[in-house]
Amino acid sequence: MRIKQVIVNGPHQVDLVERDIPDKPAAGEVLIETEKTFISAGTELANYTALDPSVHIAGSWNHYPWLAGYANAGRVIAVGDETQGINEGDRVYSFGKHVSHHYVSLSDPVGLRTIAGQSFASGIPPLIALIPDDVSSEVAVAARMAGVAISALRVSTAQAGDSVAVFGLGLVGNLCAQFFQTQGCRVYGIDPMPARRKLANKVGITNTLTGTDSKIRDQLLEITNGDGVTVAIDAVGDYLVVKEAASVVAQAGEVIFLGSQRAEREGGFTDVLRPVHWKHVRYIGALEWQFPLHPTRGTRHSTYSNIQRIYELIADKKIDVESLISHRMKPKEIKLAYDSLLNDKDHYWGVVLDWTSN
Repeated sequence: MRIKQVIVNGPHQVDLVERDIPDKPAAGEVLIETEKTFISAGTELANYTALDPSVHIAGSWNHYPWLAGYANAGRVIAVGDETQGINEGDRVYSFGKHVSHHYVSLSDPVGLRTIAGQSFASGIPPLIALIPDDVSSEVAVAARMAGVAISALRVSTAQAGDSVAVFGLGLVGNLCAQFFQTQGCRVYGIDPMPARRKLANKVGITNTLTGTDSKIRDQLLEITNGDGVTVAIDAVGDYLVVKEAASVVAQAGEVIFLGSQRAEREGGFTDVLRPVHWKHVRYIGALEWQFPLHPTRGTRHSTYSNIQRIYELIADKKIDVESLISHRMKPKEIKLAYDSLLNDKDHYWGVVLDWTSN
């Protein structure tokens, strides 16, 4: 079978190429014809620009040439033997790449199909979730960012009425703020970009702030009567943001690392560590991959259950994902999509690739 796939070959080098994959699924596999994929403006652009240095390390998960993408919505067109729970015609979400057709193995824990020494599933985690009828494929795939964002809520002890400051209102920060609002928290979204604050207001995040570090700190302390916020979340992935978040968190509060730290920063850690000692502040990591893919005895949450809950919240209109889609583009426009997300952040923030169009 001849397919089309997006490949990042080097810094600022991305192409839509054709290659062959097996015509039929092996035992325990399903073949998916892609309808929509979603571009992650964080991880994907970090790989596209080589901000993540591991792109140059042979054997790393994202080394060049990198098969890009990890959010795919499509329809099952073939099912291998010994596959249960998934049928031909099902509309499904997976961690598939930007690709016209792909296999997902539900029996191999690594999600790989190796033929003649080549892996055709490209390490796609073996997870498939049915997309409900009342959620469109483009919203289902854009909700990939919600799967990242919900991790902060899952690791936090925040309760209704607690104050939460989310630093960074990109898609992950925006959705993170929405999640905490569903729990009755008083949420403050912080971002220097007017377009992001406007988008946050559109989806119901009414309290947005901007300004210098000291101004934001003064604003949050005034709002909280000098106590600081219960939870401060770095949704950017930057040491300077963590430092700022630590300065506004309350006694016995939490600083949550939601964004991935990539860029190197110089400077001491005293301002970051002092709140731990003086105010009993806890620092908590919120990487989504720390949760098991599937429900597991002894754990409260999993990637699969998070996806199900996200789709329920979308259907119930408790969170707004559709407004976070700025553009629908064709796969052949991938270079334009990447460069626009990188250089025109006021207008491009959420791009869906439509594989059903030519």
